[in-house]
Amino acid sequence: MAYAIHYILRSVPLTCFSLALISDIAYLQTANLLWLHFSEWLLFAGVVFTGLALLALPVDLLVRRSRPSWWAVLAGVVVLILAIFNNLIHTADGWTAVMPWGVGLSTATVVAMAVTGWLGSRRVHRD
Repeated sequence: MAYAIHYILRSVPLTCFSLALISDIAYLQTANLLWLHFSEWLLFAGVVFTGLALLALPVDLLVRRSRPSWWAVLAGVVVLILAIFNNLIHTADGWTAVMPWGVGLSTATVVAMAVTGWLGSRRVHRD
C-alpha cells in the first residue's frame, strides 16, 4: 500500500511543475498576472507533494523492503531544492518573478523531474 502511495504522490509534482512552466510561458506571452498566480500556487502544491513523496519513501523501504535508486532519491532532493528556490523567486512582483530566473528554474525543475523519473524507472526495470 505504501508503494502505491509513493507513486501517486510522485506523479502530482510532475504535473504541477509542468503546468507551472506552461503558465510561466503564458505569462510571458500575455503579461496577465493571473498566469503568475497560477504558477505560484502550482509551485507551492508541487513542493508540498514532493516533500510528501520523499517522506513516503522510507515507509516504502520499511514495508516493501525494496532498495531505491539512491541516484533517484538524490535527484528528488535536487528537484525539491530547485522548486523551493523557484517558489521564492515567483513571489516577486510581476515580470521580475518570471523573467529570466523564474522560467529558467521552472524549466530546470521539469528537466530534473524527468531525470528523476528516468533514474527511478531504471531501478524498477532492472529489478
